[in-house]
Amino acid sequence: MSPSLRSHAFAGLLRVAGVKKRQFEPGRFRTEVASPSPPRLPGVTVRREEVEGWPVYRLTPVDPVQRRALYIHGGAWAAPITRQHWRLAARIAVESGRDVAVPLYPRLPAATHADVLPVMLRLLQRVQGQGPTSLIGDSAGANIALSVLQALTPQGERPDVTVLISPALDLTFANREIAGIASHDPLLNLDHIRVLAARWAAPGDPSHPQASPLNGRLDDLGLVHVYAGTRDVLFPDAVLLRDRSENTAGTDLHLHIGEGMIHDWPIMPIPEGRRAAGEIVALLRDGS
Repeated sequence: MSPSLRSHAFAGLLRVAGVKKRQFEPGRFRTEVASPSPPRLPGVTVRREEVEGWPVYRLTPVDPVQRRALYIHGGAWAAPITRQHWRLAARIAVESGRDVAVPLYPRLPAATHADVLPVMLRLLQRVQGQGPTSLIGDSAGANIALSVLQALTPQGERPDVTVLISPALDLTFANREIAGIASHDPLLNLDHIRVLAARWAAPGDPSHPQASPLNGRLDDLGLVHVYAGTRDVLFPDAVLLRDRSENTAGTDLHLHIGEGMIHDWPIMPIPEGRRAAGEIVALLRDGS
C-alpha cells in the first residue's frame, strides 16, 4: 500500500522545517534536558513513584486488567519524553486495560548505557512481580528494551509480548544498506545519531552487545514484534534482526514493515501511525 497523502505531506513538512538538521544535534545535549511532567491524559489515572531515584509514572485505566506494561521512550538517548510518547502510553493503557509504567530514566550526558540498563532490568522485574508484563520501547527506548530483554537470565520470566518500534540495534551503523536510505530519511540525521550513540556506548566499543543488541544473544527472547519503516535509516538493521533470529530457539519474532514510513511512524499524527498504534494495542490486549 502506498503512503497516504497526509504521510507524504508530513514528511515534506519535516524537510521544510529543517527538523533533520537540528532535532538531535549533539550540541543541544551538553547538559541533560529536563523531562516535562505528563500532559493531561484522558482515560487514565496518573501517579508518580520513585524507583532507585528515577521518576516512574504509572498510567492506570478506569477498568484495569491484571496485566502490566513497561514503556521506554525514545529520543536518541538524550532528548526527553514527548507528548507523542505520553499519548501512545495512555492509549495502550486505555485500550488494552494494562497498567503502564513509564520511567523517566537519566539520559546523556548525565548517564550512559552502563548506568541505565541495570536499573531498567530491575524495574522490569519489579513490574513483572505485579502480574504478566509486556515490554515496549521506541527508537532509543527500543534499543534499551531489547538490551534489557537479553539481560534476563534463561530462567527468568519473559514479557508476555515485547514490542520494538523503530529500534536502534547496532550503534556502529555498519550495515551497508543504511547509506542508501540516509538521504531519503526526513527525520534522522545519521551524523548526529552516530555521535550520540557513541556517547551512550562510552566508554566501551559501540559494537558491544550491551549497547548494540543486534550483536547480542537472540535466543529465548519470547514473543517479539518489531515495527520498522522503509524511510528510516534504522530499517536495514531491523531486517537483519529478523533474519538472524529466524529459527532461533525460544524466540518468535515478527517484523512489521511500514512501506514508505519514517522513523517512529506509529507515534506520528498520520493515518498509518494511528493504524500501527492500533495494531500494537491489539497485540498487547490479546497478548499475542
